[in-house]
Amino acid sequence: MKHINAFVVVLALLPAWGKAQILLSDSLLESYTAQELVGLGVGNAEYGIEIYRIKYATIDPFGGPTIASGALVLPLTPNCYHPLAAYMHGTIMEREGVPSRLSGEIVVGYFMGGTGYVTVLPDYLGLGDSPGPHPYIHAASEASASIDMMRAAREFCAARNVQLNGQVFLTGYSQGGHACMATHKVLQEQFPDEFTVTASAPCSGPYDVSGVQAAAMVAPDPYPAPYYMPYVIFSFGYVYPGIYDDIGDIFQEPWATELPPLFEGNNGSGPIDAIMPVVPSQIFHDSVLQSFTNDPDHYFRVALRANDLYDWTPNAPVRMMYCESDSHVFYENSIVCRDAMVANGAASVQALSAGAGFDHGDCAFPALLNSKNWFDTQKFPCAFNGIDERPAIVWSVYPNPARDMIRLTASDGMGHSMRWILHAADGRSVAEGNLAVTYGEGFLELPEAPAGLYVLHLMGDAGSSVVRVVLE
Repeated sequence: MKHINAFVVVLALLPAWGKAQILLSDSLLESYTAQELVGLGVGNAEYGIEIYRIKYATIDPFGGPTIASGALVLPLTPNCYHPLAAYMHGTIMEREGVPSRLSGEIVVGYFMGGTGYVTVLPDYLGLGDSPGPHPYIHAASEASASIDMMRAAREFCAARNVQLNGQVFLTGYSQGGHACMATHKVLQEQFPDEFTVTASAPCSGPYDVSGVQAAAMVAPDPYPAPYYMPYVIFSFGYVYPGIYDDIGDIFQEPWATELPPLFEGNNGSGPIDAIMPVVPSQIFHDSVLQSFTNDPDHYFRVALRANDLYDWTPNAPVRMMYCESDSHVFYENSIVCRDAMVANGAASVQALSAGAGFDHGDCAFPALLNSKNWFDTQKFPCAFNGIDERPAIVWSVYPNPARDMIRLTASDGMGHSMRWILHAADGRSVAEGNLAVTYGEGFLELPEAPAGLYVLHLMGDAGSSVVRVVLE
């Protein structure tokens, strides 16, 4: 029995808890001064930080209620307006090896928090305090767990009078690159009035999981991390009930017996790779491997295709970092993704190398550092006035990119009197003026300014809103 008709249903269930309270609890784990962060290697730290473990309500892969956890890094910056950043971690098998337990990737939160970002690092489902198996490389639950943690962080900040400026930055590495891309896609398509993504930087992620990355499944070649393969298979067996009746229908012995106990959240990759063949496809029955290879609509390939993340059109800037020598997550994932998005009409998508000679582990630091430096060029200064994250009226811009004139359209179709300020990506005010909106439309003459990304802040009887404008 191979029924996988739940793919579309799970995405439809993502609104989760609506406007109900999501934050369940928080506990302070550690705190550092700026000087202590510098001593830990965060050379550009400007502020001290506090690190909290938070638990929050979310949904499981089937739309039912569950809980999840993650780390929240709070910059200690009074009288400051902060962007919200989310970092999605790479592949983790051990339930306790997650950011909320101060695992190694928490250092990303140190770098982000120490320079003024309120930063969330979700553990995902099935890890940390979340019950059940981890749905590995499952785009829908990666996104729902991340978005609900962002909601919980906003509640946390509101309770402590921590000001958010409305900017949202997303990044992640390896599996986290996949989760980052999934989160950006769902935020844009399902929650554009709740969060507006300023920029995302997925790094070394398997965005073409059914194509480029699935090549490792059928290749007769050694692969450096064989445990990825059964991790995906067990994950999909959980997320898509009925995709196989018994793991023995998929795996040969001894792996059908020896592998399942190693995927209960108590082991790292070492014990699994110790019993896996260096050519991962050898664990499959020949009939399964041949069917997958020859049938483009094989049930596993359909499941993988449901978790591809390249064929959409992001509105916000996207910068994918990769390394050509990455033997774990092939860099062609980023090239395929960039080309598809550009063909779809995306205005600002890049795929950049962080170092041609770096393998997967060594690629992480330069890729994430490049991403953070890129975010810093777009982050508003500390003193920049806060922006309503959930405006009552949504504004659309045409054309965008533009050069001389733009048409602003208000979602309510009404007349408004607005004041506008155009900010460069670094927060500097470039121009300002007044805008008269009649029957939901107003026209704004753009100033002469260098090409690039700008932020248009609209203020008036329609409230406060922000839209991005790209000048050609």
